[in-house]
Amino acid sequence: MNKRNTKLFIFPTLIILFLGACSKNKNDNPYDNWKDDVKESPINNVDIDPNSIQGLHKNIFKPTCSNSGCHDGNFEPDFRTIESTYNSLINRLSTNTDPNQAQFSKRVVPGNASQSMLLHRILEFIPGSQGKMPLTTDPGSDWPEKKVTYIENIRTWINNGAKDQFGNSPSNIDFTPQMGGLLVFVNGSTTPLPHVGYQPVFVPSSANQVKIMISILDDKTPLSQLGPNTINFSLNPYEFKGTEQTLAKESSPFLGLGVSGETVEYWYSITLPLSSIGVSGDVIWCRINTTDNVNPSLFIPSSETSFNFKKYFAIKIN
Repeated sequence: MNKRNTKLFIFPTLIILFLGACSKNKNDNPYDNWKDDVKESPINNVDIDPNSIQGLHKNIFKPTCSNSGCHDGNFEPDFRTIESTYNSLINRLSTNTDPNQAQFSKRVVPGNASQSMLLHRILEFIPGSQGKMPLTTDPGSDWPEKKVTYIENIRTWINNGAKDQFGNSPSNIDFTPQMGGLLVFVNGSTTPLPHVGYQPVFVPSSANQVKIMISILDDKTPLSQLGPNTINFSLNPYEFKGTEQTLAKESSPFLGLGVSGETVEYWYSITLPLSSIGVSGDVIWCRINTTDNVNPSLFIPSSETSFNFKKYFAIKIN
């Protein structure tokens, strides 16, 4: 075959292949059978058990309790997310105590709704408090209409063991350490300075030396085995740039009042000149770093801790 005939043969062959390819692509177009009348949503709503932490967060804590100025991260318990709700409730010391009923020391006692402050604050007026919870409700909350049902949902969840969103019992969870308290002693005294409410400890500027004692609490690790523990000081509650200083462990704990108003163990301390952390008029903000050797180390107070707690872990030099 000469070159001219070869070209004539190849040319129509290419045209046939090209048309065949176009025809194949057209027939295989995935949108040829598209229908715009979808019968059901691709995402189906899943019923949430109202007696679970997910149900409580969806129906109660998120729409009613985490509104602006309330439990929105400004103070604990923190109801912004399911995780923050659970972790700031289970076996956590209540920051508001009932002077007439000391058994309500923890926000949620798994398996025991009758001794859980969470339910007590909803059902009873506590002397010295602003009133029963919730203090106010936003327009989106149906608490007024479903209050009785919601209270029973909370009671059932607690009495059923207060399980987390994965169905784990608190006994199978190792929670992170929490701050128990802060005490300050001056010039070798064995009596701590007064620490009232959420206010800083007021330290006289005439003091030469201060001993700061820290109580760290944990649900499983012995309190004397927490750490290593360090402390940092700052003039700004939101920014810590100074060097972390090591906390010493006492040979035995000092028993004193903690942030909840209950007696707690103070195992860790640091003694230093007052002038090394501030001068008259300064507010010295304290932050520790600790670990239970199970969870990663954490700062207390953290960046998300309520400002009331930040004030409690501060020192005001008069």
